[in-house]
Amino acid sequence: MKSRERVKRAFHYEKPDRVPMFSMNLIKSDFLYSILFNSKIWQPENYPPHVPGGVYSISKLYYRLLVYNWKKKFRKKAKYPKKWWKYPHTSIDEWNILWKSAGTNSKDITKGHPCFGPIQDNWDNLDNFKLPDGSNSDRFRLVRFKLWKILAKNKYTVGALGTNGFFNICSQIRGFNNILIDFVRNSKKVHKLIEKLIPYYLDQIKEYKNQYPKLDAIYVADDLGTQKSPFISPTIFNTFFKQSYKKVVSLTHDLDMDFILHSCGQIFELMPNIIDTGVDVFQFDSPLMTGVENFKLFSEQRKVAFWLSSNIQSTYILGTPNDVENEIKYYIEQVGKREGGLAIHEYDSNSTLGTPKENIMAQREATLKWGMYNQDGFIDWLI
Repeated sequence: MKSRERVKRAFHYEKPDRVPMFSMNLIKSDFLYSILFNSKIWQPENYPPHVPGGVYSISKLYYRLLVYNWKKKFRKKAKYPKKWWKYPHTSIDEWNILWKSAGTNSKDITKGHPCFGPIQDNWDNLDNFKLPDGSNSDRFRLVRFKLWKILAKNKYTVGALGTNGFFNICSQIRGFNNILIDFVRNSKKVHKLIEKLIPYYLDQIKEYKNQYPKLDAIYVADDLGTQKSPFISPTIFNTFFKQSYKKVVSLTHDLDMDFILHSCGQIFELMPNIIDTGVDVFQFDSPLMTGVENFKLFSEQRKVAFWLSSNIQSTYILGTPNDVENEIKYYIEQVGKREGGLAIHEYDSNSTLGTPKENIMAQREATLKWGMYNQDGFIDWLI
């Protein structure tokens, strides 16, 4: 069974031959990601640019030559040194959100921290607040690369949108504390902001499919939880975000793609409402926070599929290879034994986590060892 078919069958409970996996070893991976880049036209004048991958990306010569570079005249005008990314700095993204970074030459691809949004002081500029052009074809240059298309052959391709989901982007534009207060005190303003955002997502989804018609899924990251509970109640999610998610998920389905939502944190209480929007797959890097036993409730009803990593806050980085193997077996037993419903995800910055190489290999090997389905769509060692 080819990778593309394997993943589609797994995500829709249609009897794959084995549990599929994403791996940084692209030969073994059933998935291939695409990300969106900054438009080359965008050149900030007062701060360095904030780019996907943070300073790790911009510090690489190939990235500056082939992907994106802050032009010399703008860097000099803003009075920054040539290798500005080495030092603590504030950068700015295309939304005019400011980000704090410690500056690094390590392999840390974390984003930094959003520290000030364009309407954080007040709502006065909401009407004049301009969004980036989501349909700018320059952003989609990765899926046009010949090498990417070669790698994509027979893979399940995932297009990551060029910003976070609705809750995260609202919190970055308005400020995290502010938006939590605004849900109660300025609800009309929040609704207006979200309505302003929806076309950006829709434009990106349509242009992704236009640029690469074989694309299989849209991926959005929206971190909705703390270590112990969601940031917002199910009522607030329903009031402000449910309909907006329904619109982007509906378009994704109309274009014959799956919709994958990544979230960090414990979000169990929100999951039924998110599932009601039509989301096909939850991707979790720390599944133990929400609870794999809770995922079982949804997989038994085949309501949604799961794409899970060995828990990156504990087992994956601190456990033994045997611990990792047992955790993957547990996922398969609880979530993936019913004709599909499960894929395994390898965290894409193992250097940032400091993951032992033997644990990375243990996750890959455990998926192949314990995740084989028989012709009836069941796993023999669990029957």
